[in-house]
Amino acid sequence: MRLHPRSRVLPLLPVLAAWWVCGPVAAEPETSLTNSTVIGTDPMLAEGAAAMLRGDWQRGIELTQVGLGSTVSVSDRAAALANLCAAHASLKQFEKALVFCNESIELQEGRWQTWQNRAACHLGVGKIDEALRDLERGLILNPDADSLQKTLTILRDREKLQQERLRNLVES
Repeated sequence: MRLHPRSRVLPLLPVLAAWWVCGPVAAEPETSLTNSTVIGTDPMLAEGAAAMLRGDWQRGIELTQVGLGSTVSVSDRAAALANLCAAHASLKQFEKALVFCNESIELQEGRWQTWQNRAACHLGVGKIDEALRDLERGLILNPDADSLQKTLTILRDREKLQQERLRNLVES
């Protein structure tokens, strides 16, 4: 599988749709994830990303961690960390995933996908306000990202449900 440098971060939406949020981060809008997809220059990072795209999260994590050992490019490291965040979020290991998202953001704040992943993690641990802030940041970076819009809709629905529960609790 050939990997394109502009598609380094994986789509999380299909996975999180399964648990109501949004899975690993989506590829940049102008790039499609096909058999000719390119995800960085390191073969292990590329294989790790491919495994994650197939839903083989554990294998993807292992390969990505090996690839990180020899990756010096800040952009590749940030993408790999965002992918690790997405993979752990997909396994519902939200606290662990947040560590990788935060490391990715420290390296490179401009990836809307990482902000989406972190929003999904915050949502997974019930931190709706933090998730909303992350989504807003992602939307500033890419207001046309369909997956961010879908995640925002899920977040708003979750927020309404939480408010209804609180109102019912107060009224009873």
